[in-house]
Amino acid sequence: MTIAGLTAFLVNSLLADRAVQTAAGPQAAGPATEDVLVTAVDIKPGVVVKAEDLRYEAWPAAGLDGRMVKRGGGVDPKSQFVGAIARRPLMSGEPMTAGAVFRQADAGVMAGLLSPGMRALTVAVSPTTGVGGFILPHDHIDIVLNQDLRATVGGTGTVPEGELAGNVARFASEVILSDLRVLAVDDKLVKPDAAANLPARTVTVEVTPKDAELLMAAGKLGELTLTLRSLAPGEPPGERGVGYTGDVESSRALQAALGGSGAGEPSPSRSPSRAVRINRGGSTSIQSFPN
Repeated sequence: MTIAGLTAFLVNSLLADRAVQTAAGPQAAGPATEDVLVTAVDIKPGVVVKAEDLRYEAWPAAGLDGRMVKRGGGVDPKSQFVGAIARRPLMSGEPMTAGAVFRQADAGVMAGLLSPGMRALTVAVSPTTGVGGFILPHDHIDIVLNQDLRATVGGTGTVPEGELAGNVARFASEVILSDLRVLAVDDKLVKPDAAANLPARTVTVEVTPKDAELLMAAGKLGELTLTLRSLAPGEPPGERGVGYTGDVESSRALQAALGGSGAGEPSPSRSPSRAVRINRGGSTSIQSFPN
């Protein structure tokens, strides 16, 4: 009786286990998946995609989007993306889509890099105005306007000697546009090879339509200089913010020659002056009068 009872118990247990496995069979196997092409690293816009930048990852078949690229028989679809240029920032593990890249031979390459509503504008540079050639595509820059006020304030030519006096600047520099994204240097959308690292002649930046107008007008007023921004966000401590810097502020010697003492303070031996703009028959000038 004991052996018969033990046998019956084992048989019942085996049948129960098979029933559980049969009921749980589809769940134990897990959901169906397909291999989807994704990025293996972060890819910046304008960067050429390499084979090692891509990999396949198993994704649930039920959650696939029609734009995703799946591994199939025949030609490996990865080859369609190798050598293409990223149109926008791509994060590691992001599924690749046809709209995420473009070929440099395609029409509208620069238009493809622009953010919605933005414009591309090119600025001529030299080694001194372009940070010695260290500005590269995808850097961020500020643009500084340097102007000779003696030649522009008068409107019809050079302002007569002595009419820009006191604390009125003869030369001035100011940041007119800040934190602009560099789209291209010369005709290069990516960092050039070291062997071809010649001084840049032009830098193309992304601007708003209004900023494009401002930049074109500023180019008529004086020289434009580019300054390279740090990769780390934020401004330095003590930054003075929006404004301009004139020659009087930048030179203590000039302050002294004009009767100032120290950081633009009026000299005790000379009364503070007040600058007044005067229009004589359409010719504008600036004169200083004691307060």
